[in-house]
Amino acid sequence: MRHFLFYERIFVFLVFLGTITFSNQVWATLNSDLVTTSSNFSGTVTKVIDGDTLDIKTAEGETITVRLVLIDAPEKEESGFDEARNFITEQCLNKNAEVDPDNNQGLTYGRTVAVVYCEGVNVNEAILDNGFADVYQDFCDVSEFADSNWAEHGCLSNGSNNNDNDDNVDSGGINNNQFDNDGKDLDCKDFDEKNIPVGNNDPHNLDGDGDGIGCEG
Repeated sequence: MRHFLFYERIFVFLVFLGTITFSNQVWATLNSDLVTTSSNFSGTVTKVIDGDTLDIKTAEGETITVRLVLIDAPEKEESGFDEARNFITEQCLNKNAEVDPDNNQGLTYGRTVAVVYCEGVNVNEAILDNGFADVYQDFCDVSEFADSNWAEHGCLSNGSNNNDNDDNVDSGGINNNQFDNDGKDLDCKDFDEKNIPVGNNDPHNLDGDGDGIGCEG
């Protein structure tokens, strides 16, 4: 009976030890993923999957699949797919890449969501500027890069970063209510504020130097 209790205690101890070891392995794996998705890293682009996804091989030999944050490029069989993929291929394939992961997003289908700089060029911005992709507006409320200059227009047009009181602000940034004055030609003295964004909409000629800002002072 004593021998039975002795072996039973050994068995329970081994089970407990195995549970602890397994838990540590799981934590190590999760912690590794967190490091991968939150820390900047660099490598060489070894494969371009489509206009917003590419593989990068690090100096340590790890291949990481990266999804360009806030970029919505055409899917396979969609119009523009080849053009978008060819653009990223020309910009990045076999070139050095610096990766800045989005700290507000974890792995997405095993892919790191990030801004990628190929030979110093922000390819997230470049593919938008060249018209091969759109801003992925569904993630404007999530991404840390939504307020970046290259993503701002697409995210703002989605209303994600606007206040409810901005409904009357046109693309020039000036409130349309400021022009509802029976057609009167307004001057800067008629406005309470200074440095009014007017953009291309300056019917009252408030922007004397043409820099997009009216009534500077």
